[in-house]
Amino acid sequence: MSHFLKLSLILSLLVFLSVGCVAEKMINQIPERQGTKAYLKKDYTTAVAKYGEASRNGNADAKYALATMYMEGKGVDKDMTKALQLLEQACAQEQKDALLLFGLFYVYGDNVPTDPARGASLIYRAGVARNDVAMYYMGHLYAAGVGVEKDLRRARMWMNNAKEFGFPVKKELLTLKGLEALYAD
Repeated sequence: MSHFLKLSLILSLLVFLSVGCVAEKMINQIPERQGTKAYLKKDYTTAVAKYGEASRNGNADAKYALATMYMEGKGVDKDMTKALQLLEQACAQEQKDALLLFGLFYVYGDNVPTDPARGASLIYRAGVARNDVAMYYMGHLYAAGVGVEKDLRRARMWMNNAKEFGFPVKKELLTLKGLEALYAD
């Protein structure tokens, strides 16, 4: 068998495998999208079923959506234990909204023991994943020294990043002077 033929076969196999992975991912997104469509129509029973299906198939966005439904009691009985389990699973998959929400729970001690350092770590991961709200919160955490060492320069950096990514940050939070005035000890 010629060298060219071997390379062609290997390349064809790689393309086939990658197309299969993409197709599988797209198929796993269908129930999550159906869940979102049902949720928007306030058909919470269908939304829970579809999010549950997608969640069992490993869809992190569906885990987050289902967690919020358990927190709010929409289509299911309100169950914070189940919601926190789903949030934790979504965080393990780096779902940025779950990272932010779970991080805020730890910062403020909502439904979990207060642990500002752990909360800041989760919010940081969401910010790095380009969640503008997480960037904004990181700015406040650094400015106040909550869960991280107080650092107004980093606070300003996070605020500027949040603004760059679309969060409506007030002008005074974009300068060191403004942050110093707001977060004076």
